[in-house]
Amino acid sequence: MVSVKEIISFCAVAFFIGTAKAAGGNSTTDVSCEDKLYDSFCEYKQLVLTQEREKCLEARDILNEAVSDCVAKDPVRRMVQSVHYVRLFAPNCPTIELPQDGCGQLPTCLQMLFDRSGQRIRCCSKFKADRCFARAEKGCAYAAGVRDLFINQALPKVCKGNQYVHYRKTVIPSSCPASQY
Repeated sequence: MVSVKEIISFCAVAFFIGTAKAAGGNSTTDVSCEDKLYDSFCEYKQLVLTQEREKCLEARDILNEAVSDCVAKDPVRRMVQSVHYVRLFAPNCPTIELPQDGCGQLPTCLQMLFDRSGQRIRCCSKFKADRCFARAEKGCAYAAGVRDLFINQALPKVCKGNQYVHYRKTVIPSSCPASQY
């Protein structure tokens, strides 16, 4: 018999990977997860910056909606976007796990791959982050997909013998309208 936790984990939207692993996946839509994350960032940011529990939960829902029913066309951009979302959420909503309850270790694993700016990928931390993702798999149903997207798809595209790689493309809006919350 399947436990309630397994059903919730299976049905929950995967924060980092969405419903398809990469372009050419089996998604029924051509909408890129990266575009949806870009478009959702300002509303997400406004909610998170309130530091109110209910607003943080609403922001988490917006984020999960942004990565549902889409295709990860650019795993590197997706990874960089994810670290920006995580770094905004963590200090403002410290009692809420992202992307869902039980997966609180995933943001820690992701942040190992970046310097403080979130624009410099630390290729030298790949193995350390991979071990972290492997440990996270024990308590989080979709940690394996996250691990595959970032460790096996994104990093090999940019880490070609370099210790660090600067990612210069715009992944989130540089400015957002005034808060409505």
